[in-house]
Amino acid sequence: MNRQLGWQGLRQAPSKRLRSSAAQGLPTAGAMNRTSMAWLLVVPCVAALGCQNGAAPTNNDAKPATSQQATPGSAAPQASAAPAPKGPIPNGIGRSNADIAKVVNPKNEAPYEGPKATVRGTVRIKGDAPPATSFKFPAGKCGEASATYGKLFRVGLEGAAADVLVAVTGYKGFVPAREEAAKITIHGCAFARRTMALTFGQRIEVANIDKIESYMPYVDGAPKKAVLVAVPGGAPVKLYAFEPGHYMLRDELPNPFLTADVYVLAYATHAVTGLDGQYEIPGIPVGSEVRVSAFLPSIDKVVEQRITLKEGENTLDLTLEYDAKKDDPEVRRKAAEEKRAADEKKAADEKASPEKVEKK
Repeated sequence: MNRQLGWQGLRQAPSKRLRSSAAQGLPTAGAMNRTSMAWLLVVPCVAALGCQNGAAPTNNDAKPATSQQATPGSAAPQASAAPAPKGPIPNGIGRSNADIAKVVNPKNEAPYEGPKATVRGTVRIKGDAPPATSFKFPAGKCGEASATYGKLFRVGLEGAAADVLVAVTGYKGFVPAREEAAKITIHGCAFARRTMALTFGQRIEVANIDKIESYMPYVDGAPKKAVLVAVPGGAPVKLYAFEPGHYMLRDELPNPFLTADVYVLAYATHAVTGLDGQYEIPGIPVGSEVRVSAFLPSIDKVVEQRITLKEGENTLDLTLEYDAKKDDPEVRRKAAEEKRAADEKKAADEKASPEKVEKK
């Protein structure tokens, strides 16, 4: 199977997975990243999976829910008409393995066992410095928040770009996820990264490594049955996204800055950079020209390069560019509003012009 998946559909309708910003007084991710990387995320609607937010999963292959687990829907189990998936399909969300396989392995291939490549490198960003955000951070308890959310994006030493989603697509073969969960920590009122990527079928596990503060994380855009509390040093809170797409990880407590973009993808060959800008993606099938793409959600910018991988280690550094006059989300928002107003005025003038001609 050639792993080339678009995400135009997500770009066109991100609001289906996100709560109204007006309802919460918070920015939505859809305002940040609708244009640049339109090919990466969307997966065609699958009959068994459905395309409605909040669809209840079947539980044919689910493990029993734990006390911290939100019950993933209440619909009665349904038998899948699809054949049993070949090979392991990590399943941390309670849907049937067959339904997950229809998205991540639609040709029902056995996991790829041929020559494999690893791609690693550093993503940097050049251009203007990131502007400050408008967030106000509580004194004392939120020591990490200002460093994480105080600027439009995070930059490390020598221009290293943090929170960049790097993905490899275009190869042939099925590469399953390695674990049932994608994990992230909270410390000092900040997530460890502002971007999360997981493969459809994985759940999210949020661990609180603070010593005193508690949090109430949830996935904005996904159904939830209970409010879960991430206590200091306690077991991770388990959260679920039942469809591929773009979500936001937020906190129920009054910490509006405490967010992370969450991308649920139909393939496992992805990574997110830390403050050092580094990424590593192993297990990629060799033999095809692939596309390596780096996407920074906060400025909606992407850079990509095609490369034919050799077996073993492959190094590829990528560089994003930021121009404050064009790439700042507020500048883009105002430009979009001005264009929309101009288009509406033009349409109104064109509609009125036949009447003017008739009067004359």
